[in-house]
Amino acid sequence: MKERIYGTECEYALCYQSEDKETMSQLAGEDLLEYQKGLTTYLLCSLRDKGCPLAGEFLGNGGRFYMDRGGHPEYATPECRSVRDLVAHEKAGDRIVQELVEVARLLMVQQGGSRSLHIFKNNVDLYGNTYGGHENYLITPWAMKQIRKIIPFLVTRQIFTGTGKVMTRWDPGDVVYQLSQRADFIDRVLTDRTSKERGIINTRKREIPREGQNIRFHIILGDCNMSEYAIGLKIGTTGLVLRLLEAGALNGIPGLSSPVQALKSISRSFNGPLRVEERKQRYTALEIQSMYLEKVQRFFSAHQASGEEDEILQLWASTLEKLKKLKLSSKTWELEEDPKDLKRRIDWILKLWILNRFIKKNGIDWGDMRLKSLDLKYHDLDPETGLFERCQALDLVDRMLDEEEIRRAQSAPPRGTRAWTRGMIIRNTMDKNVEVRIEDWEKINIRGQRHPGNIHFFDRHRRMVNALGIKLEDPFEADNLSVLKKVEHFVEIWS
Repeated sequence: MKERIYGTECEYALCYQSEDKETMSQLAGEDLLEYQKGLTTYLLCSLRDKGCPLAGEFLGNGGRFYMDRGGHPEYATPECRSVRDLVAHEKAGDRIVQELVEVARLLMVQQGGSRSLHIFKNNVDLYGNTYGGHENYLITPWAMKQIRKIIPFLVTRQIFTGTGKVMTRWDPGDVVYQLSQRADFIDRVLTDRTSKERGIINTRKREIPREGQNIRFHIILGDCNMSEYAIGLKIGTTGLVLRLLEAGALNGIPGLSSPVQALKSISRSFNGPLRVEERKQRYTALEIQSMYLEKVQRFFSAHQASGEEDEILQLWASTLEKLKKLKLSSKTWELEEDPKDLKRRIDWILKLWILNRFIKKNGIDWGDMRLKSLDLKYHDLDPETGLFERCQALDLVDRMLDEEEIRRAQSAPPRGTRAWTRGMIIRNTMDKNVEVRIEDWEKINIRGQRHPGNIHFFDRHRRMVNALGIKLEDPFEADNLSVLKKVEHFVEIWS
């Protein structure tokens, strides 16, 4: 597929510091779940108080904001046709939830609480619970049957997509730092579950595809990135590898003898050797990534790459080249040289650089619990207290986007997919005399609001045209103006 649909889902963590700290620290199990749900409810109320265009869980930018089964607030991007749009809409989601936190703080103060509410874009809490950062790619049914061929790529890409994790005395082993926050929680290669069992690839079918229809490829092993470049690399390189898979050009790369164990090993040892199937050799994660890169480069030497594909390909190649030169102690996780460009784009390296500086400045070791606090603060979305946000404000990280792109993505849907039509319907019907119900990503129902006295009993036209059903079955359906005309006419009838 030369054209692809991308989407991500991010589950955020909320933390509220009340005056009764002792009671909060004792929460666990169902009590902790209910507490988390209560905090998320504040955000949902804040969404209404802000007057954002929305229909149920869907927003005017085409995305979706809701409470997941674990009580976490979750933002799903709209369907995006380019990696750049995807990065913009994921970062827009970060801005949206942070703005909701600021409104929720005011609500809490009005109810006699404190303003100490923070939201974090990470994947593990201090109690060892994990929450996901999921990716979605539209692929051909044939490619899905061959999907195991990309498992070594997915396992090893954490060398540039990981967000880093400080280990504590409760964690097993003697490792002090890891590349990936999710690696330890993955226990299957393939599974149709996302909670009790977590696979590298999720195989659950949410709908039965029609004949010849492309299907959703769902990945749940990745970290939620703060860096725009890391998001772009994660989504973009995966898209390139899928392009080769669909073209039947992804052969000859050795499979891993134990992908789940390899995932955990790489996370604990950046450049350690990995066992592969049916071969005596061992390869590092960098070497396996280089094999995939070489395959992609060879493919595009014979096939036309789009401007974005070429940009991602160059970024991938330069990132791997810089990672080969990274000087890092495998035991102490000390950066022996300033990683320069890498720390400006790769989350786990920037976080490690911050931690290394703090350790040296304060003369402490990795057992100091302040490091775990810094780890968490890296993911704080508050521009005043979040470490990544502060680094970005101080121009210590590279930007893929400009601020206007993110602001626009907060309210406007991306062009070129059904998300634009969905988002425009939500925006155009706001404050009108109609009720918009969106059941899922494909179906929209609009009903006229009946107000006693406003509609005469004999107003047959209105009584007959009291509902409008819309199906957006094709995710590639671009800017459906005819549907918007129907909606406009329906709104006029009920105005």
